[in-house]
Amino acid sequence: SESNQPAEDAEGAFQPWSSLFGAGLSGYLTLPEARRCRLICPAIARFSSVAGQRDPYEGSGSWKGAGLPGGISEPLMEALWKEDLGLRRGHAWQELLLGGITLQQRAGTHQDYYEQLCKQPSKFDSAIKRDVHRTLPSEELFKEKGGQGQQALFRLLRALAIRLWDIGYCQSLNLIVATLIGIFPDDETAVFNCSLALLLRHSLVDLYRPKFPKLGVLIWQFDKIVEGFLPKVH
Repeated sequence: SESNQPAEDAEGAFQPWSSLFGAGLSGYLTLPEARRCRLICPAIARFSSVAGQRDPYEGSGSWKGAGLPGGISEPLMEALWKEDLGLRRGHAWQELLLGGITLQQRAGTHQDYYEQLCKQPSKFDSAIKRDVHRTLPSEELFKEKGGQGQQALFRLLRALAIRLWDIGYCQSLNLIVATLIGIFPDDETAVFNCSLALLLRHSLVDLYRPKFPKLGVLIWQFDKIVEGFLPKVH
């Protein structure tokens, strides 16, 4: 019969993860993260037990009723995991990204309101225009050259470049913003605020800073995950 225990000769490959759970890793996992860990590494239940912790995948005790990191409620997280939210999709994104925080807004500065920032010229305008025309060209919103979707994308990227003054504009920000335009096609302010929250609240912005410091860390983490779970591939 199949077993969730790792083979004895593979025990060494799981040792780093046993140490992490012993240090309290499960206390920092959200439900989806715990599920992904469980799917990748069935031994997560044993590691949690050895460390005297709950198996986070089971969702017992305080995991069932408590809010998750960032103020996200468990019912909302469960709904996002299991079903197509339909008309509730936009609300779910706003709850996940903006729930429990207030974005700083100061008139006359780089933290001005979106309606003002999108009207200000930026030194990145030409680079943004080049990327706007090649962003998701097969999507209905962005098919028309100079259409409403492309115009909205340009305004939003210009405003972000001004707001994120220490970064400006980098390629792939266009794809993040275009995805959010698809969720809020008639609300540019919501797109702007959600983009900022995604970049700042979840530290995605660090991927775009000069010399890309976080990118190096993520590549190292990925390498170690492959080494730990797929030693033959590594």
